[in-house]
Amino acid sequence: MIHDFCIIGGGIVGLATARELLALRPQASLLLLEKEDTVGKHQTGHNSGVIHAGIYYAPGSLKARLCI
Repeated sequence: MIHDFCIIGGGIVGLATARELLALRPQASLLLLEKEDTVGKHQTGHNSGVIHAGIYYAPGSLKARLCI
């Protein structure tokens, strides 16, 4: 089977990416691969589970630009 997108990892970032891709292209076929038996179980379940906005870094700095 062929998919338009394949996301590896069902943590907070993988799920957010999948959501955005499908919001932009609702007809797209997306495959999400996760090694655990449920999404958000591994690393996302062991940290605060947030996407870092970079508000603590100087505007325009490399760290701020690399934050989601």
